[in-house]
Amino acid sequence: MDRRDFIKSTCSAACACIGVSAVSLLQSCEDNKAYEQNVDGEDFDTQLSIDISQSPHQNLESIGGTSVLSPNSIDSLGLLLVRSSADNINAFSRRCTHSSYSVNAFNSEGLAVCSSGHGGSFNTSGNVAVSPPSARLTSYNTSLINNTLTISK
Repeated sequence: MDRRDFIKSTCSAACACIGVSAVSLLQSCEDNKAYEQNVDGEDFDTQLSIDISQSPHQNLESIGGTSVLSPNSIDSLGLLLVRSSADNINAFSRRCTHSSYSVNAFNSEGLAVCSSGHGGSFNTSGNVAVSPPSARLTSYNTSLINNTLTISK
């Protein structure tokens, strides 16, 4: 095989490898808004209660305050909590609707940024603030009585 044939066949093989890799990367980056949280017969009546007067959830005592729950029986990636009014606290999944990566806690600008590095973020209403996500965060039912927040799915 002469030098010209070697370079030609090597370049063809490299292009084929790059093409296959590019297709698989694009497929892994597709929107995940159809992700189902409740799979494999999970209990649909699961509830979780927390005392918002106790650390580390004391920020929830004031309107606009936020907190984070680690993985639990409601959501396997944890929950983002936001006090939206005197009598309501919202609970959102920490699962990014674009890539299924974990969403970080709300920052000082009121954004929860996806840990995937794609730059997606969500506001304190659970809506997409910066794409690539196109669907809002999954929200869960909440009930606030005195200092006890009950979250259910």
